[in-house]
Amino acid sequence: MHVLNVGSKENLTYFSIKDNGFKCEVCGKQDKSAIHIGEGALKAIKYTILAPPKKLYSFTVKDEALREFKLMSKLYFSDHVENI
Repeated sequence: MHVLNVGSKENLTYFSIKDNGFKCEVCGKQDKSAIHIGEGALKAIKYTILAPPKKLYSFTVKDEALREFKLMSKLYFSDHVENI
């Protein structure tokens, strides 16, 4: 997980598919591959990356965050698996 911005390390509301990381609003709007995500999806992505394997599936998210998380996962893996 990366924080990829030149602006702020706060308000990381975008995830860049191309750059593999979170961006602030200013930098995210400049990146055509960046997708705006809500706080719930942001927390789910961070948890998935940082959680110990035994606890990976021990969290819940609200429906909207789950939809965003699924979309992000699908886009991310589609882009990166295709390039292997």
